[in-house]
Amino acid sequence: MEFKFTLITTVILMGTVAADSAGYVLPSTGSASTTQFYLGPELSSGTACGVDALPNGQSTSGKQGGGPGYLYAAINQLAFGANPSVSGAGGPGGACGVCYWLTPVSAEGVALSANALIFKIIDECPASVALSGGKHCDQCTTSEVNDMGQHWHFDIAIDAMSTAQYNQFFNGVTDGSNWYEVYFEQTSCGTNNPTPPVKSWGCISGCSNNEAATVCEDTGFSKL
Repeated sequence: MEFKFTLITTVILMGTVAADSAGYVLPSTGSASTTQFYLGPELSSGTACGVDALPNGQSTSGKQGGGPGYLYAAINQLAFGANPSVSGAGGPGGACGVCYWLTPVSAEGVALSANALIFKIIDECPASVALSGGKHCDQCTTSEVNDMGQHWHFDIAIDAMSTAQYNQFFNGVTDGSNWYEVYFEQTSCGTNNPTPPVKSWGCISGCSNNEAATVCEDTGFSKL
């Protein structure tokens, strides 16, 4: 089923957020852009959320849609809640273990509800230009947008997805392999995307608006 967003879009784009004293903002609804990344190579050293293996002894072929059917994603640093690439800001972010419905939007502005899937955050989309996230993920404030015109960004772990999931989510993709826009909504994770418990920290030192945040606050274990 496809439908256009009119007044509903206004509500979604305004969204609601949760912020901590160090400046990170975890959105509950809104619009975002997406890219793709391969999770497999990151497991050897662990993701920013501390995930170093696929759960339940599962593995990936290392190709898009070559995984066991786990729907995982990285989120940009402003939402993630920590910046492990910056000295003093290490540790998993408050977004670890949070799940979102992602609904792709066509070039004509149609929300493709048949494509929608629930993804769990297990990594940070890196802010450094030299890394894969580039200018997609380096926003420090909600007044900034990325190079795709969005405040928020999800990097999709395509080698953890099954072929059917990959084909569903990326059917009709607007920019080769990336969605310029998806609608997102925070939701319960269910049982389809298991991850081990990891620590959350909830700050992003190193951003210009967070220079005073010299100590990351330990927020306990993520609710996975």
